[in-house]
Amino acid sequence: MIGKVSDIDLRLLRVFVAIVQSGGFSLATARLNVSESTVSSHMSDLEKRLGLRLCERGRGGFRLTAEGEQVYEASVALLERLDDFRDRLAGLTQHPGGTLRIGVPDGVYGSDSLPIVRWLGRMAAEAPEIILDLQCLEPRTLERKVNDEELHLALGPEHRRIAGLDYLPLAPEVNLLYCGAGHPLFERADAAITREELQRSGLISRGYLESFDADFFDAEAHRATVHHIEAALLLIATGRFVGFLPEHVATPEVAAGRLRAIRPAEIRLVVPFSMITKRARTNDPRVLRFRKLIESELPPRRRAG
Repeated sequence: MIGKVSDIDLRLLRVFVAIVQSGGFSLATARLNVSESTVSSHMSDLEKRLGLRLCERGRGGFRLTAEGEQVYEASVALLERLDDFRDRLAGLTQHPGGTLRIGVPDGVYGSDSLPIVRWLGRMAAEAPEIILDLQCLEPRTLERKVNDEELHLALGPEHRRIAGLDYLPLAPEVNLLYCGAGHPLFERADAAITREELQRSGLISRGYLESFDADFFDAEAHRATVHHIEAALLLIATGRFVGFLPEHVATPEVAAGRLRAIRPAEIRLVVPFSMITKRARTNDPRVLRFRKLIESELPPRRRAG
């Protein structure tokens, strides 16, 4: 059994966690950038140091033992605490290093109103000592991970405000209703398209948002569900579905003649985006640095949040 936990023990535990989260030895090799024999050797070393059999591996596949399940849970908790300890120490210095964990939804690339690429580029250039950990997640997951302190901040749509979170308004994202070439409505004039026809046209629901289009359509009219913007684009492009897309995402497809907006002057969703942080972490120097960077580009009226 391990007495004092050494750097070697921590390294072996990180390998073990990576194996479990990857689903086995072979899949963990890419994540760890080592050979399968090295992964296997590290796992054997850990089991010897612990005096426990942590997993079964062979023809039957990879499976944790009962002891392995407990060691995995304890290892994840230990490593998260170590990462948090490192981050907190980094935040005490005048020029903090460490990792800044940022969450974004999909479908934001190419937005002129949300220049996230420029913000990330500036952060990388102006604070090279900070490691950027960027995660693309559903909006609800973004808020949950910020609230659980798994993310330092998120740049995402603000559909509701959660107590304990701070919201810095950024810019609105305009979503229009689109259909693809080959859809019965593609060649129809907007004035001739009725709400009743749209209700029967194969509407797409966003699975991570309840009643997001309730101002326009009935919930029972939906014929497909998506959890990412690109998934909506794929379905719309089939010519059999109609759904909302951010205008900047659809613009290249519209220009190529593959998509068209339906009654854009009337049917539009304007979704406000915010930088979301947990109030308990708003004084983290890394978060403050990124916030100040963004605020330097915002109109004065939005800088106060």
